[in-house]
Amino acid sequence: MPARIIILGGGISGLCAGQRLAAAGAEVVVLEAQAFCGGLAATVHQDGCHLDFGPHLFFSDDAEVLAHVRRGLFDEPLPAASRRVRFCYEGRFLDYPLTTSGVLLQMGAAAGLAATVSFLKSRLGRRRHGAADAGQTVRDWAVANFGAHLYRTFFKPYTEQFWGVPCDELSSRCIPTHTRLSFSRTLALMLRRRRAARTGSLIERERLPVYYPPNGFGAIAERVAADFTGAGGRLLLNCRVVELAVEPGARVRVTYERAGSRETVEGSGVVSTLPLSTLISILRPVPPRPVLASASKLEYRPLLVLALVTRRQQVLGGHYVYVLNRPYNRLSELNAFSAATSPAGENMIALEIPCRPGDAAWTATADELVERCSGALEQDGILTRADIDRARVVKTPHAYPVYRKDYAEHLARVREFLRPIEPLELLGRTGEFMYLDTDQCIRRAWERAEKVRAKRL
Repeated sequence: MPARIIILGGGISGLCAGQRLAAAGAEVVVLEAQAFCGGLAATVHQDGCHLDFGPHLFFSDDAEVLAHVRRGLFDEPLPAASRRVRFCYEGRFLDYPLTTSGVLLQMGAAAGLAATVSFLKSRLGRRRHGAADAGQTVRDWAVANFGAHLYRTFFKPYTEQFWGVPCDELSSRCIPTHTRLSFSRTLALMLRRRRAARTGSLIERERLPVYYPPNGFGAIAERVAADFTGAGGRLLLNCRVVELAVEPGARVRVTYERAGSRETVEGSGVVSTLPLSTLISILRPVPPRPVLASASKLEYRPLLVLALVTRRQQVLGGHYVYVLNRPYNRLSELNAFSAATSPAGENMIALEIPCRPGDAAWTATADELVERCSGALEQDGILTRADIDRARVVKTPHAYPVYRKDYAEHLARVREFLRPIEPLELLGRTGEFMYLDTDQCIRRAWERAEKVRAKRL
């Protein structure tokens, strides 16, 4: 009888690991709490609209992963495009992530001069005092790399709006790696872009070509799921895992709820993509109190997306616009990703709304969110209330790991406790408490599947 591996969570990480294991001959069961697969990489299909939990663009500097997604999963290769992202700063549109040209040319003379002087002061300070230590906060990082002026006017308000946490309490780890780029290195990249394009040695991930399936980003996960079930894997939807018991002989027993009843499945190994706080809470035997306490400190920020269906076209002039001091922190135009995401003659403007679990935004209806946001949209000349035909909402409570400045201590304690549990592997953005892009999730899933195969099959 083949080894049975149980995967907790049917997001892109769990599906990719499951597909590799099933193809290697394992009996694999994936348990997914939602009525659809894909997790944060999913697309919700409703009334002819295809709305991502994002939306996302696919990009990768991993040639194998890129070839697999672009050509291996689809009948026709996904076409390449260029990402267009802007930041609305005091009425002006800047390149985003922030570049030297944006600071010097797009901010205006006074603001650009203030930012440049502030940056030069920060560079002198770094030489005198040395680089920040590993425990640096967002404030430390932003002031050291961009100066106090841009920290006060850009990084502080945007970061605190997005995370809902003061910059002095956030680790600089919450800044994505591709954004954690110093002003001077950005200048070098700008001046040497031609050579960078030739050698690839200086290319940032943000400048890579991007790809998008016609009917939504979730088509990637849907194709992986089809390959998984085609290889004999079982994908069980609407299954909420309530207990993971580790038993003698390196066996595991998983209990889940489906359609009002409880069922169990046993196996020789388990791969968890569940949030670490959730995993610790359902683990049996019950972990020690210090581990439970540390797990409760590992927070996740929710994702709430309000999609406004409109007949207006070419509203934003690109994929994304980041904004300050609005009920939302990012706008996306779905027809810029693919015209097929909306019915003919329609378009969707997606608003990512910062929130916390249980707050007024999280519990609001679609109509209530429209009322909350429509005034700012009209004030900025984006959409009037009359432009909005209808609204859709997608949300998930565990989207972004929140890296408070003391997160590393709590994460280390939890991982140290879990490490000796021989049948258990952690995987994915929520499962590893690690900010990962989709291509990185796929690569890590393949690697984790190989590790499980070597141990269990």
